[in-house]
Amino acid sequence: MSEERDMTIVQKDGKLKNFRHRHRNEIKAYSLLGFPLAWWTLFFVVAFVTMLIFSFTDVSLSKLASGSKISFTLDNYRRMFDFSLGTKFDNEFWESLWVTVKWMLVMTVGNNVMALLCAFLISSLKRGRRFFLGLLFWPSLVSAVVGSDVTKLVFSSESSGLANKILMAFGHDPINWLTDEQFALISLMIMPFFLGFCTKMLIYYSSIISIPSSYQEAAVLDTNSRFKIFFKITLPLMKNAIILNVLLSVIDGFKILGPMQLITQGGYGTESSMLYIYNTAFEDGAIGRACAYATVLFLIILVFTLIQRKFSGKEVEDVE
Repeated sequence: MSEERDMTIVQKDGKLKNFRHRHRNEIKAYSLLGFPLAWWTLFFVVAFVTMLIFSFTDVSLSKLASGSKISFTLDNYRRMFDFSLGTKFDNEFWESLWVTVKWMLVMTVGNNVMALLCAFLISSLKRGRRFFLGLLFWPSLVSAVVGSDVTKLVFSSESSGLANKILMAFGHDPINWLTDEQFALISLMIMPFFLGFCTKMLIYYSSIISIPSSYQEAAVLDTNSRFKIFFKITLPLMKNAIILNVLLSVIDGFKILGPMQLITQGGYGTESSMLYIYNTAFEDGAIGRACAYATVLFLIILVFTLIQRKFSGKEVEDVE
């Protein structure tokens, strides 16, 4: 019996070693992915489920501090969607969402057009590509705080602001750029509009240089126009990169918070949805209501993502 037991142990040990040998790459991969997956589970899955549960409660900072009973309720969602509530209807959230949508649309179009144009021009250069890529990517290294300070200096409402100095040089009166609802949101958009395309430019550039030169060489036989070749040949083959950049732009646009919080504090018609959610949770203390807003915002982003994927059609197959 002892010999049979030893043989069984040896066979199991041999099978285990063979399994480890055959799947050693997978075991290493899963071992390396373990920490990121645990991190993602804790700070996304658990956080998302908690947010979803809290959105159906009346939890607040005061109740958490006092240990009061937390009750389940639908008032958070009813407040947003029940128009019959009149003054209780939370139109401030929808106004902040409209501000966010305007920001998202402008940045999505502006950043992608700028990125695509710069990537095309750089790819057409015979020399100096790396220099211009590094030069144009540099603004992405500037933090949101520094960018906000630069915006304050340029669009200061006083006569010392750069924008107002230029206006005064042409005989125009100074403008209250950041304290006038007519100009405040536009003023916040200008710097990110012209400097927020850096990462997208690299994605477009990588997509352009990955296209086989044989396609362009064949197109040259029909036309010498670089722009015609770009729109007829290059652009359709960049479909995956365009989908990725547009999707990232939409998501980033809905998550915008920094400029509004650091420059105008959400005043003068510049309060975004994320800033409104933040203020509701940490200034008003209505955590449950803020979680309901965040849930609605998440669903809106999800719908935009699904629509984008639907209308983009099938992905372009890799060109060999």
